Amino acid sequence: MKGHRTKSDGILKNPHKPRLKKTPAKEIPIPETANITPKQETIKMDIHANHLHHAPGNKGWHYFFEFLMLFLAVFCGFLAENYHVQLMERHHEKEFIKSIVEDIKSDTLESEKIIKRLNTMHTGIDSILIELASPGIIKNSNKAFRLWNQNMGLETFVSNDRTIQQLKSNGELRLIRNKAVSDRIMKYDQLLKKYYTQSNLMYNAMSNQTYYSQLFDAINLTKNPSVPAPLTEQGKKDLNHAYSNLSLWNRGLTGLISWLEVVNEEGKSLVVFIKKEYHLEEG
Repeated sequence: MKGHRTKSDGILKNPHKPRLKKTPAKEIPIPETANITPKQETIKMDIHANHLHHAPGNKGWHYFFEFLMLFLAVFCGFLAENYHVQLMERHHEKEFIKSIVEDIKSDTLESEKIIKRLNTMHTGIDSILIELASPGIIKNSNKAFRLWNQNMGLETFVSNDRTIQQLKSNGELRLIRNKAVSDRIMKYDQLLKKYYTQSNLMYNAMSNQTYYSQLFDAINLTKNPSVPAPLTEQGKKDLNHAYSNLSLWNRGLTGLISWLEVVNEEGKSLVVFIKKEYHLEEG
């Protein structure tokens, strides 16, 4: 019967369903290059490279060209690094110059104040010397004592030279490429040293001034400043020595003022010179 399973084929046949025809698979052509193994490709590349190296008449030029390209690469790298270093050094130079200008401007302002105070002290010591030389000092030392307390001592100037000392200690003074500016900065530094030398001498002489303060009866003069007080017995003996020593001190003070005035003038001149050389704006 139709539609029944037979023993021979083991399947259920359907007479109404058409049978599908099998079409043979098309062959896809494979390019020859796909059959090349990686090892064969490497061999081909090596042969090609060897062919370039062993090309007749080009061997010397090839090596020369490779050397030239390597040399140019290293040389250009060196130029780039050198240019970068120069840019950094110029930047540091400009920063150092600005800092030095600010330091010196600070110095000139402070030194002007100290000069005024030292001149006031100098005038006061002249008045003390006049009092010590007067005949009435033996019985009435009140005015001399008052002037002594007002004018004895020493006003000090300390330079704001942090940038200059940094340049010297770190060996960075070479960054100041302008030799004229560098020389002027060193000149200013030397003037400061001379001032400090004179200042130290004055400080060492301060001990004598402390000793000669024993001329006065400090207790009675402090308690009763309006009551005339004579010199102490020791003061009467040391009066002449005190006068000579104080006169010498005042001459030393004159020298100290002179050195500080030189530092002040050189500082002002140096600021103007640096601004001109480096085209810095006023401010």
